[in-house]
Amino acid sequence: VIVCNPPYGERLAEKQEVAQLYKAMGRIFSDRFPGWELGMFISNSDLAENFGMKWQQKINLFNGSISCRLLTCKIPEMVEKTDFVWNISAGSVEGEGKSLANRLKKNSKKFLKWASAENINCFRIYDRDLPEFNFSVDLYEKWIHVQEFAPPKTIDEETARKRFNLGLAVIRQVFNVNRDRVYIKTRARQKGTQQYQKKNSGQKLYTVREGDCFFLVNFTDYLDTGLFIDHRPVRLQLGELAKGKRFLNLFGYTGAATVHAAVGGAGSTTTVDLSSRYLDWAKMNLALNGIGDPAHQFVRADCMGWLEEQSTKYDLIFIDPPTFSNTKKEKRVFDIQRDHEQLIRLGMGLLEKGGLLIFSTNFRRFVLSEDLKNLYKVKDVTRKSIPLDFQRSANVHKCWEISHS
Repeated sequence: VIVCNPPYGERLAEKQEVAQLYKAMGRIFSDRFPGWELGMFISNSDLAENFGMKWQQKINLFNGSISCRLLTCKIPEMVEKTDFVWNISAGSVEGEGKSLANRLKKNSKKFLKWASAENINCFRIYDRDLPEFNFSVDLYEKWIHVQEFAPPKTIDEETARKRFNLGLAVIRQVFNVNRDRVYIKTRARQKGTQQYQKKNSGQKLYTVREGDCFFLVNFTDYLDTGLFIDHRPVRLQLGELAKGKRFLNLFGYTGAATVHAAVGGAGSTTTVDLSSRYLDWAKMNLALNGIGDPAHQFVRADCMGWLEEQSTKYDLIFIDPPTFSNTKKEKRVFDIQRDHEQLIRLGMGLLEKGGLLIFSTNFRRFVLSEDLKNLYKVKDVTRKSIPLDFQRSANVHKCWEISHS
């Protein structure tokens, strides 16, 4: 018998975190305790379905003045689960869309086989391979995320619009999907923090897997989904290195690297980001993996300012800063090329002797300071950090491992 009085989530941000925790508990209990009796004592009846259980009883009770419910059931016996499999259409496409259909099928034959063998569920299947179809296509579990890029000035807007609509029709036909499983974003050149600002107000989050971890992604509200899939090898490496380590994640975004470290057995994690929205998302990601103890800290702060005030040592540090950002409160402007040397020096000041700092950037014209190479042991690991599905655009990011000499 399992009886549990989990966190209730009285405040809004806590409610969102608790909703993901309940999903994790339902998944973990189903996997590890089939056939057991289960009793869950919760206050918010709206979250009862998050466990994914068929409750046999819902008993109204109180915890002091808080109205609660005791939910009881028998956890179903183990049922063999079948993973989602993409069904690529065998039919042919004629006319202008034929070249795109053929390329998507060719890429699918290569990448679907690779992804299945490597247990990869979120990956890029098409990346502007054909100049007339100027978009990228990413598969996230059973959903398709299409990013349209601004057309060259030589192509008029009407022609670009018709080609894009044709491309969407071909994508739906090749992958045998309805419109509700295809999400579209237009990716133009952004300035400052525009790429992190809301595009819509859907607030719909979907659960996807990466390795042994689960993540929440958003296909509608922001330019990015919340999971940078080109950094998959780096996150998996962090998970392998983190066991028993003190892990620091700077510019933590939605905490994907933190989740891998925590699931990999990190002794503690610290995630620093200036955005309360992304820190809440990071907390939900950890909760979705059944992790929420005090060893995992979240700090809302400007990373440069925070580093200047710290003395705590870490065994493993991950730094993946934006190319450019500004903070109104501190009136600080961060530029990756100009400020990376100071950033890495400050980070190395917190790195324990024998520890490892991994630094990455998506700035394509970035050049690492020669002074850093003289101060520390620096190894360029860009090539091994870029996964197979991004090797067509190998300049998608750059990555270094840095340690004390």
